[in-house]
Amino acid sequence: MTDKKYWLTGGFFTMMHRGVDFLLGFIGFMLLVRVFSPEEFGIWVLLITIVSIIDMARNGFIQNGMIKFLVGKNDAIQAKIQTASIWLNAALSFLMVLLLWLFAKPLEQLLNAEGLADLLKIHSLVLPVLIFHTHNMVLMQAKYDFKAYFIAGISKSLPFFLVILFAYLIDTKLSLIELAWYQNLAFLLATFMSVYQVRQYFKFRLKAKKYWLSKIFHFGKYVFGTNLVSMLTNSLDKFLLGALLSPVQVAMANTAGRVMNMVEIPVNSIASISYPKAAEAHDKKQSGLVGEIYEKTLGMMLSLTTPFWLFCMLFAHYIVLLIAGEAYLDAVQFLRIMAFLALIKPFDRQSGVFLDAIGKPFINMIMVFGTFIYGALFSWIFIQWFGLLGAAYGLVLAILTTAIIKHIILSKFIEVNFGRCWIKAIQNYPIMLHTLRSKLKK
Repeated sequence: MTDKKYWLTGGFFTMMHRGVDFLLGFIGFMLLVRVFSPEEFGIWVLLITIVSIIDMARNGFIQNGMIKFLVGKNDAIQAKIQTASIWLNAALSFLMVLLLWLFAKPLEQLLNAEGLADLLKIHSLVLPVLIFHTHNMVLMQAKYDFKAYFIAGISKSLPFFLVILFAYLIDTKLSLIELAWYQNLAFLLATFMSVYQVRQYFKFRLKAKKYWLSKIFHFGKYVFGTNLVSMLTNSLDKFLLGALLSPVQVAMANTAGRVMNMVEIPVNSIASISYPKAAEAHDKKQSGLVGEIYEKTLGMMLSLTTPFWLFCMLFAHYIVLLIAGEAYLDAVQFLRIMAFLALIKPFDRQSGVFLDAIGKPFINMIMVFGTFIYGALFSWIFIQWFGLLGAAYGLVLAILTTAIIKHIILSKFIEVNFGRCWIKAIQNYPIMLHTLRSKLKK
């Protein structure tokens, strides 16, 4: 695949995957807030938050290492790498099942969320199935098969959305327990689809080689720690609001969070296609190219997230009113504060991704862990002072601090320039306008 085709094809299908996932999740959210009470919806948000943390942490444990080691290897070596990845994934998944059953009730009590324990136990039952779904999704990325990645990805979100839509249209209120079982069914369907998509690439042997178990484990442990703590940091507002206040405030924060998820579409999409290229350039000792990819992709992110920040600042009231209704208007000012993450997250995300790509995942993990520690401290203090808004102040301040430090550290290893990133972003606007005009003329 040529370089130009890689960026166009990879960017298109990855953005489509993120976009469709976001759209279906967003509309599903708009339906659920009109079906459940703020307290019930807050409990569901806590479940989804914990599920996302588990998924991101497990994905991080094998994703970057598996992609890094698979690139350029022959079929025999790839089979060994895949086998080691699956066994490591299985071990981690069964450990998570055990932990969920042990801590489900304490979490329910800590977060003041009655019924959360049963929901967590239901989700734990599908984790063994997701071993193969996670593996297959990573395999598609390693093979640059972004079209298959898109199809397998939406095969999870689309069926679950249709369940919510159907229940809403026939005016049948699902219980949270029923909704959790339908979510498990969607995960199962997605796993079957992913198995079909990778049938040509999938290679597995019963016996794993100690060499590859060790290589992937020691690389993946840092990314696992990074992803786990990063997700915990991003979820601090919900957990602390649940523990210190109530699930109602969790629902308010999630309303703003749903809007801010729009930022994740370009950020995660561009990050996911930039990592393989950055890792490949680093392996070839092309440090200058790594820096160019960093500035180019960061500029791409900023050119998309900056207008979003401005839009949220101007129209936050109408956004919340439209998507959630008058019962959630307390989330307006929360959204305006959180909107600053649209300017911060691109730097935070890409500096972390590129530290992983140049073989420095330990530094990235330490920085993310630091974000969690002082983020928890900031949020706890600010919630005491400002209530709901304090959670937003704490999170934004913590991520800003980490983004600055990681960018400075990265600049010690590769040549990157803060100003050039913004120049790249500005240069993207004429290109985007020209492309749009060309499409309209056609």
